[in-house]
Amino acid sequence: MARVDAALAAWRRIGERNDCLDEPALAAALRRRDALAAHIAADRFLELQKEAPLEEAFLRDDIDKRLADIAAREAAGRSRGRRQKEAGQSLLAAIGAAGQPIDVALRKGLEAGDTAAIAAAFEALGDKSERGAADREQAVRLGEGVIRQNFADWLAATETNEKDPEIERLDAHISEIALLTPSASIDDWRARLDAAATAEDGRRSLLLDALTGDVRRTLGTARKHRRAIVDLSGLLAEAEAAGLAIAQWRNDIEQLDAAGAERRAMEVRTALDEWRATRAAEDRRAAVLEALAGLGYEVREEMSAAWAADGALLLSNPARPGYGMEVRGGGQSAERIQMRAVAFEANGAGPDRGRDRDAETLWCGDISRLRDRLAEAGDEFAIERALEIGATPLKRVAIASDDGATGTSLPAPGKRTRPHP
Repeated sequence: MARVDAALAAWRRIGERNDCLDEPALAAALRRRDALAAHIAADRFLELQKEAPLEEAFLRDDIDKRLADIAAREAAGRSRGRRQKEAGQSLLAAIGAAGQPIDVALRKGLEAGDTAAIAAAFEALGDKSERGAADREQAVRLGEGVIRQNFADWLAATETNEKDPEIERLDAHISEIALLTPSASIDDWRARLDAAATAEDGRRSLLLDALTGDVRRTLGTARKHRRAIVDLSGLLAEAEAAGLAIAQWRNDIEQLDAAGAERRAMEVRTALDEWRATRAAEDRRAAVLEALAGLGYEVREEMSAAWAADGALLLSNPARPGYGMEVRGGGQSAERIQMRAVAFEANGAGPDRGRDRDAETLWCGDISRLRDRLAEAGDEFAIERALEIGATPLKRVAIASDDGATGTSLPAPGKRTRPHP
């Protein structure tokens, strides 16, 4: 859930900075977030595990699409502007060829590609009957055919694609770089792109080839950097929710390049993996002890930590004086453990050995019930190796006697605690 919250925060931050989020989209994202939180409240953790990564991926992909749409719209707008300037220059040439006067304001408007000036120029050139055939021919040649259209036809034509689609694609890439990296300097690229757009075909190809390599490399780096920062932010949110100290990883995060962010993410991921392994081992030990407590064995809250530290526990069962259970091994992961029935001796005295077989038989029943209890709780408990009852003598364990004799001490009966979920 922490990763979803981090992804949602990044989605909102980037979207609001670039003015590409609307209220319906924001409201829908918040509703989906609340639905995920409801899974936690209702203990629907499987649903949460399935849906949370999907929401995180959706938010990441959605903001990418929104930024790409902005870049495409900006590129299309600049493409129209370039075509309007080209049309203005053509109209200036056509008016000059027709010998018509042109005032300063109209000239400036045409040079800037102003739509109103272009409309006025079309109107001025529209009455072809007032010009001689030679004038019309020269105007058409110098105006590159622009006077053959009326203004409505020309305006519709400006909505078509750039005469070289690569120019508009590169323009969109440059816009995306500016959106992903606000500090990036793109003026030089814009100038080079404008120069290529107005160049002759052969020269245009050379200019575009050189520019394409620079822009695409920079865009790839910018995309990789943002992805790395978003991934690192999600990992830090997860680590913080786990209770890990994250100040050393969060420091100067915005100054990291993509490689630095990936290295730091690896450090956080390693720490999270170690935390999960420790937590899983604690959960395994706690689940076993809770189930044993339910079977009548004396369990205290500090026993799980003692088991992890010492590698073994002795548990007594008041219903069977003199007998109990030894739990040993498992290591730090607590994935594999050994259990055996034991008899307790104090000052060399213990239960009658003739009762050992019956005690071991009862203990085997406890193990079967332990497996059932763990299965009911959703935990797997597989017996990999078991000996027949009586196959070996019951182990005798020395314990401290009341008068202070030393031996292997049994934990005193204490408060039972429910392990954390």
